[in-house]
Amino acid sequence: MSHRRQPDRDVVHPHPHALVTHPPLPPPPHLNGNSTVPPSTPGSISNGSNHTNTASAQLVSPTVVPSTAPPPNGVPTSTIHKLALANEQTWLLIGRVAEQMGDLEHAITAYENALRHNPLSLSGLTQVAGIARIKENYPKAIEYFQRVLQLQEDNGEVWSALGHCYLMQDDLQKAYSAYQQALYLLPNPKEDPKLWYGIGILYDRYGSLDHAEEAFASVLKMDKELDFDKANEILFRLGIIYKQQGKYDDSLGCFDRILRNPPSPLAHADIWFQIGHVYEQQNEYARAKDAYERVVADNPVHAKVLQQLGWLYHQEGSSFQNQELAIQFLTKSLEADSSDAQSWYLLGRAYMAGQKYNKAYEAYQQAVYRDGRNPTFWCSIGVLYFQINQFRDALDAYSRAIRINPYISEVWFDLGSLYESCNNQISDAIDAYARAAELDPGNLVISQRLQLLKNAQATGGQLPAAPGPQD
Repeated sequence: MSHRRQPDRDVVHPHPHALVTHPPLPPPPHLNGNSTVPPSTPGSISNGSNHTNTASAQLVSPTVVPSTAPPPNGVPTSTIHKLALANEQTWLLIGRVAEQMGDLEHAITAYENALRHNPLSLSGLTQVAGIARIKENYPKAIEYFQRVLQLQEDNGEVWSALGHCYLMQDDLQKAYSAYQQALYLLPNPKEDPKLWYGIGILYDRYGSLDHAEEAFASVLKMDKELDFDKANEILFRLGIIYKQQGKYDDSLGCFDRILRNPPSPLAHADIWFQIGHVYEQQNEYARAKDAYERVVADNPVHAKVLQQLGWLYHQEGSSFQNQELAIQFLTKSLEADSSDAQSWYLLGRAYMAGQKYNKAYEAYQQAVYRDGRNPTFWCSIGVLYFQINQFRDALDAYSRAIRINPYISEVWFDLGSLYESCNNQISDAIDAYARAAELDPGNLVISQRLQLLKNAQATGGQLPAAPGPQD
């Protein structure tokens, strides 16, 4: 039995701007240096600019300036116009004072009053958008940033802020376009940590891990000299990225740096969870167990950590393997969260290791009831049927797994083994083993069995017993 890991076990706890799933989009181009191509031209995001913006509106508490230029000499200004201008400036001042006092509700009301007197007030529009963004009212922030850009389309700071709002709405294509505009229009984009922080998140959500790593690393270099409060969050994100890239030492280094001061809303237990998962990926099961136990000591009903501990005790390669303890931890995990299909599946695996087939079947049924499109679950059900000699049911389970995902070598190997065991269907077994070998060309067990069957078919020689299924 192989040690194929259960799918989708790279658990990431909620953190600021947590990663979410999104419809597949073409990956963004690489950050390729200074660009002289305007953002309207298809091309890559660049980290330089040949354009100097002279009319950037500040996003927080800018110096209030009249939004309407004085009339030319000799042209009288109407009393109504003067009054509207005075009212606008008064409300802008009230808003600025309220904002400085941290009273965002009164500030946004004041700025909206300013806009009633002058709907084209850049200061009013920008400040309403900025406060809406702080309050995570992203649709409103997007609306007002767009109104600013209708008046001042070359404002790189506003394009950057708009990109962040689109990102928080998970509208990745619009976020990409807005960041592209910001990079072209900002005078010094290489020195803007907020911009590259947002671009890093964008690349992360696209799945472009190398580009995300590059963007986040550049922010940390800038942050040595600039006041930017996202350093610990970026270290957490880099730790996750390094783990996904298999750079485990780098990942542990990032998590260790934030262990004493985790980014909000994370706690120390969340960082220990990630440390444990990195150790688990390295097959350092004792260290992983120690890290997970720290989490359980702090939170005895942490469903995911109980799940991980159960899996560790199930592992054949661990020095502390104990199927009964595995079952206990997985049962506790399900008591904390009975909706997790993965925990039901792992519980079935633990029962299978102890040859408790009825209990394994019940656990697998619970798993597929919650996630019927998981091919790994159906493969394991096929193994269960195979081992209790219900070959037709095993064939049906393997066929389901293949229909869901035809690119899993273990399923094809198990199907070949089933064909060998059932009526000696050697030709069908060869076809299944050949497909498994295509998917996993470095697997000697598969290639050797395939060659053995081909030789036996050609010479009529006797075959040894069929191999057991892999799970």
